[in-house]
Amino acid sequence: MSEENVEIVRTAFAAFDRGDIEAVLRLCDEDIVITQPAELPGVSAEQRGHPGVLEAFAIWPEQWEDYRMEILRIAAAPDDRVVVTTRARGRGRQSGVEVDMGFSFAFAIRGARISEMRIFAREDEARAAAGLSN
Repeated sequence: MSEENVEIVRTAFAAFDRGDIEAVLRLCDEDIVITQPAELPGVSAEQRGHPGVLEAFAIWPEQWEDYRMEILRIAAAPDDRVVVTTRARGRGRQSGVEVDMGFSFAFAIRGARISEMRIFAREDEARAAAGLSN
């Protein structure tokens, strides 16, 4: 299942990148749990279900102009988990400041759907959360 899980996550990122949120939702369990990094100000720590997916996805592009996310690494992990390391780039909508930062994700896949998405500011935290050694 590990390669299938990686493909599910890769497909979700591709759909998000092209703005096809309906395709992303079809890949997410109806009871998905999304956990955001605690150190990010003004961001709810947790979202749930498809409404939570919409809320979580709206946070980032709304704050940025020219927002884009690139997958740097993607790896299968134990217990139907997938770790993704990304680079997010954009320009602050209000400040105009260019931002280039890394985020990592630990996904759980259940029944061929994403059931959990945890977002981390550091790759080692995502790897540890998914059961991968650093």
